Amino acid sequence: MKKLNNVIKFPNLTDKKKKRMVQIRDEIEGILTNYAISEKDLWAVSLAAGRFASINLEKLDGEDTTIKFFKNCIRTQREFELSRNSSNVT
Repeated sequence: MKKLNNVIKFPNLTDKKKKRMVQIRDEIEGILTNYAISEKDLWAVSLAAGRFASINLEKLDGEDTTIKFFKNCIRTQREFELSRNSSNVT
């Protein structure tokens, strides 16, 4: 079989999409955190963001998938918190 040197390798779009989603998530979390600090009301900002997310995700993916998503978010954050070294305050 002849080796083709002129074949262009296309980027893995899944990896590109994942990176973009992480970038958007991080940017939005930063915006929301700054807004909560500015307004001195983390609870209200969290409720607004959660409402926005739940309404739109339900429309896009359905109720069951949306609820699973939120449960997964809670579970992974809980696991992260439990895995942290509480003696490290940096």
